[in-house]
Amino acid sequence: MQISRSPGARRLSAALTGGALLAGTLAAAPAVAAPPAVASPATATTAAEACGADDGLPDSKISIQLFTHVGELGFGTPSPETIDRVLGEVANAGFTNIEPFSQPYSMPVDDYQAILDRHGLEVSSSHGSTDWDTWPETVAYAVALGQDYIGTGGMAGNYGTYEEALATAEYVNRLGRYAHENGANKIALHNHQSEFTTRYPHPETGEMVSAWQVIEENTDPRYVTFQLDVGWAADAGIDVPAWIEEYGDRIELLHIKDAVNVDAEGDPRQVALGNGDIDLPAIIAAAEPYVQYYTYEWDYAPSFESSAESYRYLRCYLADGGGGDQCADEDQESLALGRPVTTSSIDDPARTGEMAVDGNAGTRWGSQWSEPEWIAVDLGASYDLSRVVIDWETAFASGYEIQTSPDGETWTTVHTVTDGDGFFDDIDLSGTGRHVRLYATERATQWGFSLYELEIYGTPSGEEPAPEPVARGAGYWSSEYRQVRNPDYTTDELLCFLITTRAQSDVFDEVVDLTTLDDAVQVLWAPRHDGWVDAIDRQLLAVWLNVAAGSVSLEDPIVGGTTVGDLLAAIEAARLDAGTTRADLKEYKDALEAVSARH
Repeated sequence: MQISRSPGARRLSAALTGGALLAGTLAAAPAVAAPPAVASPATATTAAEACGADDGLPDSKISIQLFTHVGELGFGTPSPETIDRVLGEVANAGFTNIEPFSQPYSMPVDDYQAILDRHGLEVSSSHGSTDWDTWPETVAYAVALGQDYIGTGGMAGNYGTYEEALATAEYVNRLGRYAHENGANKIALHNHQSEFTTRYPHPETGEMVSAWQVIEENTDPRYVTFQLDVGWAADAGIDVPAWIEEYGDRIELLHIKDAVNVDAEGDPRQVALGNGDIDLPAIIAAAEPYVQYYTYEWDYAPSFESSAESYRYLRCYLADGGGGDQCADEDQESLALGRPVTTSSIDDPARTGEMAVDGNAGTRWGSQWSEPEWIAVDLGASYDLSRVVIDWETAFASGYEIQTSPDGETWTTVHTVTDGDGFFDDIDLSGTGRHVRLYATERATQWGFSLYELEIYGTPSGEEPAPEPVARGAGYWSSEYRQVRNPDYTTDELLCFLITTRAQSDVFDEVVDLTTLDDAVQVLWAPRHDGWVDAIDRQLLAVWLNVAAGSVSLEDPIVGGTTVGDLLAAIEAARLDAGTTRADLKEYKDALEAVSARH
């Protein structure tokens, strides 16, 4: 996947910290007194002022899981001063609802409520212990705060076997019934990947079912609901909009997160909402009839600014497409992609230099824990450079140089950074060379230097031939496609997209019959479909791009004795028929998924 950011854009991201999953039970710290009620009202956010009342989700449905800022809060009961500071920042970011973790705190509930009131915040739900012995205390604390949902960071029990999943469902029913009968609404269960990847045969039907499905089937909807974490579900291979369509009446809360490198080799990496691979507009559209709270979460988020950006996405995404840039580097891809790399060192055989130019946002190069260290790319020909993009891991360089060379021996510095802050560095520069080197001179951490991707942009210089383009397969085209998030494009934006992905090939134009760009808009992505049909459009476009790339042939046979070409023609006709229903399209959706799975 290429980052493809517009010049000067800065997107925040951070590696998932090992073990940074919400725990079911977290130790509480000793009780401390709340701070005096000093008048310190949160500064009113201006995030929503640029969009209308109907552009996104209302504030009443937007919440934030405080594990997003566990780096500031710590575990257990934070100090009153820390809670006050963090909740003030959360309110400044725009949120009016929060979802605490490790609740109930040792802090008296009245003291906690006073801090909430000072910042105009309410508790939508919570994560905490589900131990039966302390459950009455947990419920009483939640009821005192006026929250409807009492949650947990998991399923509140084991599910390694079918029998264990049944036992967990029975226990959760007991918890939920107690909560319901004592002033709360329901208990909400939260997933990671394993609830979907743990599967066993159903004892009656023999059908393979997931742990999530077993627990859902055997819990009482009067007392138990689910908080679907869309990020972990997507990484487990779940079609999240379709899952919500099927189980929506049991899903009253969402954990909304975004990430790159989802359901792919390597770990996903969380980013601010609207900047990743997860199809949030389709998820939100599917969830609208069912979900009461859309709770943003980014485990160990790098800053409160990233939370403000994510709040704006939820509040305004229909107005501005989530704030993401729609088109950058429209005439080329990274020159470094797939090119030969040399490095000064590596810290692990699994983190070689090639992994920084492989287009996979989940793999990285890491150096020894020393300085200076460097990574150099042979572009294969001389280029006049215009831009370099660096996607840093946690171990970033606060000081470094970008250097060029005609031969890989003699280097010229064309850009120097002395105050690097990690995350993404998007640098405009000028220089000429066949070789480009990132020469890191100052570590920002105790570790070495590590980066996920190094992208280089420019145009050929002199008469030297440009390198042959790297062969592209289905995964590449799908990845490029997923970076374009707003379904309602203008003609110019669609043209930009088509050029960026090199989709306007002779094959593509001939097959889809794109006489004009207006035709392209209509055929490829008719605007203002509902979310379910929009998902069909996205799958259809991904297959067409694979045809354009040459990784899928129109003559490829599919089930039923027809071909990919026949399938695409039939879907195009059905999509453009105003009388087509969801049922009519369901068989096509399944067929498109089958084609994609084979490539």
